[in-house]
Amino acid sequence: MKLLRHPGSSSERMHSSHWGSFLVSQHGEELKVRASPYDPDPSDLLRNIPDAARHHARIAQPVIRRGWLERGPGPDARRGKDAYVPVSWNEALDHAAAELKRVRAKHGNAAIFGGSYGWSSAGRYHHAQSQVHRFLNCIGGYTSHVATYSAGASHILLPRIFAPLPQLRTAVTWPDIAAHTELVVAFGGIAVKNTAVGAGGV
Repeated sequence: MKLLRHPGSSSERMHSSHWGSFLVSQHGEELKVRASPYDPDPSDLLRNIPDAARHHARIAQPVIRRGWLERGPGPDARRGKDAYVPVSWNEALDHAAAELKRVRAKHGNAAIFGGSYGWSSAGRYHHAQSQVHRFLNCIGGYTSHVATYSAGASHILLPRIFAPLPQLRTAVTWPDIAAHTELVVAFGGIAVKNTAVGAGGV
């Protein structure tokens, strides 16, 4: 798939993320990002993208816990405080393949938890969970989970306490809330910045 170039620009390329569409260009090691001219209300969160590309908190290559590399699978008192060792992609893939083979042979596919939870700035194709699940289904399946960390247990409990999920997900306007509510209880989910995030890109 070719990246769309913005009309009139030889260096900018169109991209899309959870924070909307934007144009990006590279100048040496520096990334420059500007909102798409087609976006009538671009998110301020787009300004974080250039710094995120090479941020010190990013994991630049595969890493494996030292205790696992030295001892293999099983209980280890160092777990949780052990160092991580950078390895090549080839080495990481070899270890992952061998471990999947070992677990399937010894315990069956039900012992594999397909629980990647990364979403970052993914679109639909690069959605981490979807790719892991598709791969694990190709080797016979896995143990899944329900709901999300975002909603937590409320995803299961609220339909039994208040209303079915489709009703709970209905967008309600602030005037409606003001007219029909005496008390609003929120757990961090009504910050204005949250309205700038769309799952799967925009």
